[in-house]
Amino acid sequence: MLRRMFATRTMLSQRHVGERAAQVIDRVIFDMGVDRLVQGSFGLDRYCRPHFSSAPVMPGRDGVAVALAQLAECSALSAVAKRDPDPAVLRLHTAAVVDGLLREFHARCPRFRALPVVKD
Repeated sequence: MLRRMFATRTMLSQRHVGERAAQVIDRVIFDMGVDRLVQGSFGLDRYCRPHFSSAPVMPGRDGVAVALAQLAECSALSAVAKRDPDPAVLRLHTAAVVDGLLREFHARCPRFRALPVVKD
């Protein structure tokens, strides 16, 4: 039981990575705002777990890092957020940011590409 409790959790599929990234993005927007999100970076560690940092992240030996300012989806999210949008519209743009992150993870990380797309 203790082994399961303290074991590192590897993401089971690319869909799980996307769901976790969406949760992190929603939390960052709620806690710090869209501007701080866009200035930050997302990292993917060797267990394929996404992590947000408000500072630029250098990719580690086993992971990958994506500066969110480089994603076109983030500039669209920032523009929409400045106009004080409907929460449903903001969610659509957040989903686009997640898709952009997954695209970058897929391009940069062989471990991520090795995960199945969907696993129940």
